[in-house]
Amino acid sequence: MMGKATQAVEQVYGDFLKQVVIDHVLEKDRKGQLSENMNKRVAKKSHIDSRLVRLMTISGKGGWHPDPKIYERYAQNYNITLLDHLLSVTRGSLMLASLDWLSRNPDMEDDFLKRKLYVMAAIAFMHDLDKDLELPRNTQMTSEDVEERMSRYGIADFLAIVDVSLMPDQLLYLIEKVEATQSHRTPPAQLPPRDFEALSLYVRLADKLDGAWVSSDPKSGGLKGVLARLAEDQGCLHSDFLRHWQRIDLFDPHHPFLLDELQRWLSLFSRRLTGPLLEVHQDGRLFMLLPESKTVVDEALKALCKRLPFQLELNVSNRGVPALFNGQPSYAELKKFIADLPQRELSNLFKIKAAYQAILTEPLDELLDDVGLNPSFPKKSSGALVTLYAEDMDEEAQQWLQRAAYLALLLNLKLDAKKKAATPAQRETALLDCLQSTRPDWLVAVEDDSSRRILTALWAVALADEKVLEVVWDSDNALVKRWLEGADDQPGFNRFITGRGAQVIQGVERHFRQLLSGKRVVAEDEEAMGRCLFTDQPTNFDEPIKDELGLYGVRVSAFSGRDNRPESPSSDKAHTNVSLVSIAEHKLRAVVQQGGKQNGVPTLISSPITSGLFGGLALTDDKKIPALSLYDLSRLEVKKGKVLRGMEVYQARYRMARLERMAEKTKDQVNQLRMLLKASCRLGRPLHVFRGLPTQQRAFFYYDAMPRLLSDLIGGNALRLEQIVNALEKLEMAQSFLETNDLGYDVLRLYANPKTSFGAICLACCVIQAPEQLLRRLKSEYLKYEQGDKVMTNEEGSLVKLGQIAAGIQKSIGAGASASEQLLVFKLCLDAVNDARKVGEVDKQSLIYAVAGELEHNLIRKGKAAASKHRGGKSLSDACLEVANLFVNDVWFGVLKAHAPSQRNRRILGSIYRMAFLHAPRNKESL
Repeated sequence: MMGKATQAVEQVYGDFLKQVVIDHVLEKDRKGQLSENMNKRVAKKSHIDSRLVRLMTISGKGGWHPDPKIYERYAQNYNITLLDHLLSVTRGSLMLASLDWLSRNPDMEDDFLKRKLYVMAAIAFMHDLDKDLELPRNTQMTSEDVEERMSRYGIADFLAIVDVSLMPDQLLYLIEKVEATQSHRTPPAQLPPRDFEALSLYVRLADKLDGAWVSSDPKSGGLKGVLARLAEDQGCLHSDFLRHWQRIDLFDPHHPFLLDELQRWLSLFSRRLTGPLLEVHQDGRLFMLLPESKTVVDEALKALCKRLPFQLELNVSNRGVPALFNGQPSYAELKKFIADLPQRELSNLFKIKAAYQAILTEPLDELLDDVGLNPSFPKKSSGALVTLYAEDMDEEAQQWLQRAAYLALLLNLKLDAKKKAATPAQRETALLDCLQSTRPDWLVAVEDDSSRRILTALWAVALADEKVLEVVWDSDNALVKRWLEGADDQPGFNRFITGRGAQVIQGVERHFRQLLSGKRVVAEDEEAMGRCLFTDQPTNFDEPIKDELGLYGVRVSAFSGRDNRPESPSSDKAHTNVSLVSIAEHKLRAVVQQGGKQNGVPTLISSPITSGLFGGLALTDDKKIPALSLYDLSRLEVKKGKVLRGMEVYQARYRMARLERMAEKTKDQVNQLRMLLKASCRLGRPLHVFRGLPTQQRAFFYYDAMPRLLSDLIGGNALRLEQIVNALEKLEMAQSFLETNDLGYDVLRLYANPKTSFGAICLACCVIQAPEQLLRRLKSEYLKYEQGDKVMTNEEGSLVKLGQIAAGIQKSIGAGASASEQLLVFKLCLDAVNDARKVGEVDKQSLIYAVAGELEHNLIRKGKAAASKHRGGKSLSDACLEVANLFVNDVWFGVLKAHAPSQRNRRILGSIYRMAFLHAPRNKESL
């Protein structure tokens, strides 16, 4: 029954994703317009459409609202997009209904079942039509609204797959039944088929479950709220099976990659039942609701441990010495391991001293030409060692190279049990005895032991006839096989291959069994003297990490400065302890982040792999979870690497930008934050950036250690979905500031601070060199202050008022006038006050008269006085007295606190005055 239900829903939901979401929502319903050039590129499929999907720009739950009271209510929910909410309700209603129906009628006909499920999918996706249309809640919808959205999303074509036709008023009737308070509000001209009447009840339940899940209410929200809603629902569920779920709630912020893997296996092994009702891992916490089962958790944990990256592993030190870890391979297994090595790793087995390159190139070419193993040294090399084979070769030569690799590896292999196993020198002698040939003089002359043994392995390959192949490589009694597996009284090398793989796997299993049991996580030995670098957990002091472990971004000489740690900044001995489970975590990170810079432990970016009810329903069961970096999420050109096309997160599990290095320079920080915000919008999933340990956050975007400048710029370190567009505009403005002469960091700092932002806008507008596009944006922001959409400070208001009334006493001029003309009145006021102070006149009345007199005298003398009609009929003397009164009282004693401004402040104050003066009603026509 459960398998039939899941299979039916997967088929219906798969058709829905293809017909509705991919073909219409993603392809045709995006915000904005593409340029003509970009349209052509998208049509050629050389670039992807970078415009945001419209339903990803609207909050389904937990959005932002300008009304503080409404926003306070919204803020209690986790912020998700409307598309995620609609798909969650669609999946949830389909799955719950299918399981409920088939539990009562296992023999229900497939066609009848799918017919109802297709209609239910249409109802569920359209149930929040008021949010879709961005109308106030409970707004009366019309048939015309439904008809337009049916056309936009291809709903009629989707329903036609099962030969169903619904009129817009019929679908509206079914949509309104989802909300109990709106049922039967708009009766259709003809009722839909009776079989469809109860479908809305399942959609209603799924909507309530999704709402409970994203709520942070301690009583009615989260997993507790979902379980309560399922237990209490009396509307549509008739199956007891659907009321029984087991809860998984794990908080393990140090090990997010392991939690990703555990989630994947728990989801996979519960698929034979229904799959998880909920599965979300974000901010270091894994929440899952699984069908009750005694075996799912055990099977998932075993699969997690079995597939940890602690299988046979090759490590070649920076001195060229190879070592094998985590396995005891047979000769056949070692041959397969070598054959599967990437060329880069295989070439590491053939590193010789760089000093030999020049003198050995010619004899090696002569020796190895017949087997195609002529050396291909790298074009550039600056290290002490250089590989003989930096380039790929043909298949036959590759087979000879692999033979040489087995031999070179075992000749130089580093083993811990030196007393019991043959030494490298003894192995070299044994090989020469088998070959019974004399090495060339140039080879004997090589003094470096490791280099000589590697070259000897290649010399043996060059000698290889049938007898040599049998003696050294191919027979049951071959030399390399006896070395590896042992013979007679000589133990095999594989007995002494060490590694902490088995120990780590046991530690991971113990750790997660403790978490899953709800018990406090305890160390295997609470009295252990060592301390884990990451968790401070007690661990074996005598087992520090080594370079060979290959932990991502972790140095064996890591220094933390914590108490009870052995290392010292001045110590030349490395000793860093890492707990077993943290070793597994950082080893897993190394596998996922192959090729990236390992320059310290990077910042964690938390974004859920799945979201909403039955989030794993349509996901593929990949052998591993692919990763997309921040640059992959930002890339538009297809041929340059991985790109996010738009549908990936709904069809497979992806790690989204899990590890990134945060920029250090302001310009790079601005660009990186812009990329992060754009990535979150393109994903349609929350992104939370943590430089410390993750904490639960309800915002769509969150950055715990956001630089103060950027936090001030975009309005905080936590943003809801609707705030991101404005934040992106701010960041684009910031980039323009940093790239423009005469602006730069100082003006950006002023612009970022809300208290000085208005002054920075005015200052930037007055910079002649500013680009035209930047000027348009700045003037648009200035108008928001002028129109009252944004509030300026009292001090800024005083300067604006001064500039406005100064336009009544000075002749009208345009933006093309010189700065000295635009600042004439402001400069005369400042000069008059400073001159008066020099002669001891410091009281308000004296200063007012001094300023008024200076204004009147200079405006008349320079022919700059405005006509009386611009002063409301006042005389020039009275108008100048009014300006002087405002300047002395509000600007001199108010803004300047009776002190002459510094050159820097004068520039800012003058810019505010200039903008107000130029935008005064009588000057606007000249702009």
